[in-house]
Amino acid sequence: MELDIRSYLHAGSTGPALSGLRLRIEPASLTVVAGGAGSGKSTLAGIMAGYLPGRTGGLLAGRILLAGQQVEYAGEAPAVNLRQWVRHVACVPQDARAYLSLVRSTVEEELAFGLENNGLPQPEMAARIAAVARQLDLAGLLQRSPAGLSGGQERLVAIAAAAVTGADVLVLDEPLAGLDAAAAGRVAAMVRRLRAAGTAVVVLTQALDGLAAEASHAVLLRGGTLIAEGPGAVRRHAAAAGVVVPGARPEAAPAGPPAEADTVLEYRGVGFSHPVPRRRRLRRRGHAGEAPAGAQLLAGVSLAVRAGECVALTGPNGSGKTTLLKMALGLVRPGAGTVSVAGLDAARAPLDALAAAAGFLFQNPADQLFERTVLREVAFGPPGARPEPPAVAEALEACGLAGLAQAHPYELPASQRRLVALATVLARKPRVLVLDEPTVSLDGHARALLGRILAAASGRGAAVLLSTHDLEFARSHCHRVVSLGPDGIREDSSPLPPGTETGIRDPAGP
Repeated sequence: MELDIRSYLHAGSTGPALSGLRLRIEPASLTVVAGGAGSGKSTLAGIMAGYLPGRTGGLLAGRILLAGQQVEYAGEAPAVNLRQWVRHVACVPQDARAYLSLVRSTVEEELAFGLENNGLPQPEMAARIAAVARQLDLAGLLQRSPAGLSGGQERLVAIAAAAVTGADVLVLDEPLAGLDAAAAGRVAAMVRRLRAAGTAVVVLTQALDGLAAEASHAVLLRGGTLIAEGPGAVRRHAAAAGVVVPGARPEAAPAGPPAEADTVLEYRGVGFSHPVPRRRRLRRRGHAGEAPAGAQLLAGVSLAVRAGECVALTGPNGSGKTTLLKMALGLVRPGAGTVSVAGLDAARAPLDALAAAAGFLFQNPADQLFERTVLREVAFGPPGARPEPPAVAEALEACGLAGLAQAHPYELPASQRRLVALATVLARKPRVLVLDEPTVSLDGHARALLGRILAAASGRGAAVLLSTHDLEFARSHCHRVVSLGPDGIREDSSPLPPGTETGIRDPAGP
């Protein structure tokens, strides 16, 4: 695959999202395209996938050579046969959920979806699915509903669904975002196997993580233009361009709150099991009245967060972190034990009382944003509970959004969209902040901003509980790091994941 992008202009934009970019994607190569928020990475992914410009109104000038066929763009969108295009290029976007059909009832059927569309014989289809399930350790999820997966599990399934197609080029936009260390290692190992078989892999990333370290070619984008090429040059200029460079500036964790600080958020002996879906109940019992409990997700979980304390919650994908966090807002009720939020029993208190005491940042901003401007989004609230204008202005300023008040949230890069969602929480000044994977999709500049926001929140006496797979960030910005596992909560003292300190490798040395 070869790309010569003279310019790409999104509909309604006054400046190009990409310009002057040339890429040659060789078989069996790993090309890393690094850049911060608004650098044009996701736009490039869409062009490579064939759905940009499409019918979006965007304008592309340049050419793409794919599988011996050349497509010329001269400021318009020529007809592209996507059915043929996706036989050669499989692309998992930054929002991995968008790659899944979500119309299939099981993960196994989801993985078969694209293969069925391509008319693959049943035995080969089954063999491919079994192979990719082994590689990514998905065997235990094959009969699960895609709609009930954690964010990390969704990403793994989306990557598996793309890899199983056997496309010549696999494009992965932020493939390790939200993955635990073991899952990230499995993705990296799968990429190696695909490359060994001749597949070209393109990774678009905001972090020079362990997968980026294996790049055969690397480029760095800023503002839609190429500013560095080659592993050494990319590593030298990455931080200034907003790319996360692991281990570049290690920081000591802040000091904790005073010992006499009140406990504001507390989990006591919490247990939870997912209910068995109705269709399975009927098959097992003959009627729904005596349905057995589903597999236990949480058991005996106890955790206390004090006023002025920031606690990071880690643990494997699918271990129940999001479920535990949602209990603080009454969105999920524990099957056993209690959850106390600012003196309220979260399972019994009215939702409006809980919402006044605690703010929740969802893992996916799409679950939280719905207004047509950033200002309206942050100022939104039910009558009598809307944040005051000074608090709205303060939240916008804290999140670096003061100059974007009239922008549409969905016209912003993913990094800024997450900050908009965070600003909606901060504007109400809750006593408890519950943040689900707040660093996902944040570039280096936004992560530094998040660190200052956490310090300010705990400084004013708020209790903060956040889930994350980013141990380096957690240990730099949180007072405590705890891990959720089958035996409940324990203080986390595990080493940083392999490759965390290395970033992208420079063949010429440091």
